[in-house]
Amino acid sequence: MLKGGLRVIGEIDLKELNSLMNGSFNPYISESHIVKFEDKLAKFFKTKHAIAVSSGTAAIHCALAALDIGKGDEVLVPSASLIMSVLPVLYQNATPIFVDCKKNGIDFDYEDLERKISPRVKVIIPVYLWGCSYDMDKLMKFASKHKIDIVEDACQAHGTKWGGKYLGTYGRLGCFSLKDGKLLSTGEGGFLLTDDSDIADRCRLLRNHCINTLNPESSFSEVGWNYRITEFQGLIGNTKIESLDKIIARRQHQTKYLYERLVSNEHIDIYEYFSNEDPNYFSALIFIKDGKKGIEVAKELNRYKIINSTGTFGLIPIYERNSIIKYLSNLQIKFDFNKKSNCHTLFQNIVAISVMDDFTDEKLDEIADRIEIILNEGK
Repeated sequence: MLKGGLRVIGEIDLKELNSLMNGSFNPYISESHIVKFEDKLAKFFKTKHAIAVSSGTAAIHCALAALDIGKGDEVLVPSASLIMSVLPVLYQNATPIFVDCKKNGIDFDYEDLERKISPRVKVIIPVYLWGCSYDMDKLMKFASKHKIDIVEDACQAHGTKWGGKYLGTYGRLGCFSLKDGKLLSTGEGGFLLTDDSDIADRCRLLRNHCINTLNPESSFSEVGWNYRITEFQGLIGNTKIESLDKIIARRQHQTKYLYERLVSNEHIDIYEYFSNEDPNYFSALIFIKDGKKGIEVAKELNRYKIINSTGTFGLIPIYERNSIIKYLSNLQIKFDFNKKSNCHTLFQNIVAISVMDDFTDEKLDEIADRIEIILNEGK
């Protein structure tokens, strides 16, 4: 059986930790660990502002609220995404419009994308599933043509670059998760990136019930939420981000090593990345071919505690989720479910294997061996 996990904390300054634990730390009179973490995030990603929040979902929610997305607005969302990417659209009472992916990849099918454009579309959310990039040149051109904002869901894409520039810094806002298992983790949490100072200020208010300590008379000017992170999480983040480049390089080595072990297998194709993309290799992506079912292989892998997208988490196109079907039905929104969509085929055949921080080459060999045994047995 395989086991693996992410070392969340690392080496923390014990003096700082004791200050937090014994209650002597006061963020109103001491230098905030959260603010220091945000400054380091902005410096790492080369943006003007980073705003720490309680989750990646909270980050997307704040982003949509800051852009005044609401009832009657439509938001273009990839079918190849997770429910956490869509929930913020529902929170804002907007309508998600699902767009198919290209064949054998997570990027948009641009013919379908053009079909989904309407005067009500205000935002497009690319979701960088498994740390993979879209064709950002093409997406930016599309958004500019139709005058719509981009809110990037980069929750799995810490460190992935397109053309030398980090994902999460292309759109009006970029949204990230800090949940355990991510390349940068504080156990729970998230953050937003933006170069728009007005949007950044509004997100800071929204995450804290719209309490304005700089101008108390203007507090509660609109509805906000408790999307704060703790100073303890800020302290963890300050420690982890110092090693982010090394963590990314480690993950790239691990996934490439697994690819090298599997590339010669006749039943497997390796996911094809863009030539202009420098992925973080958050997950190892393989296609099962020759009539074998990826979903069956994924379930069998899960029996051996090899965590993967379909066998462990039941990945399906987002529009097939019962909660989404029910929500759209309640709004009397009709949506034709396409069992022949590129997304449906992709999720039937791809196996996205979770690679953990502490996986050694020996553990990766174990995973590769198990995959080959399953394929050779015809399971």
